[in-house]
Amino acid sequence: MAIQPPEPNSPTHLRTQAQSRLGRSTDLSETSASASGALSALYELALSPKTAPDALALLHELQVHQVELDLQAEELRSATAQLEAKLARQMQRYDNAPASQLVLDPQATVVDINLTGAQQLGAERDLVRGQRLDRFLAPQSATALHTLLAHAGQAPASCELTLLAHVGRDGKTRTVCASARIDPAGQGLLLAFLDMPAR
Repeated sequence: MAIQPPEPNSPTHLRTQAQSRLGRSTDLSETSASASGALSALYELALSPKTAPDALALLHELQVHQVELDLQAEELRSATAQLEAKLARQMQRYDNAPASQLVLDPQATVVDINLTGAQQLGAERDLVRGQRLDRFLAPQSATALHTLLAHAGQAPASCELTLLAHVGRDGKTRTVCASARIDPAGQGLLLAFLDMPAR
């Protein structure tokens, strides 16, 4: 029966990699300078013919273990960099989505909002967070919003909201079509809205 190679990132795989890397290196400083105290003690043991073989075996074991730790650190740094890059891409997509996206608490306070949403509300994002969404809406829209949020956990529903930031001198207003649902990642609500033609 064929011998299966060790799984990547398994202790056996790391041990093999560490031993291979250690075998290619004659410079102990490549493993770690933090082991200098242990190396000094091992050096003293190595001076005695009785303890030299054990000391050398232990030294090699420590070197292999240190390289294993170095390999794990490299893999962790690589995985962290990949996750950070993915998060940055997702944040760019979130902020620049064509629809406004908000996270509200049960009292309709804005917990989070993307850049598109802040622009539609006519305010800086940091100034919108922590504010009740009602204050950015016409009075009749505030009632419609609370009705929508109250039914967010039921059948999909939507409503029209009038944004105060877009009420012009000519009386024309900007309305959006809003939809809401329960936030699966928390206790709040997810709200999204899209522009409707100006009236």
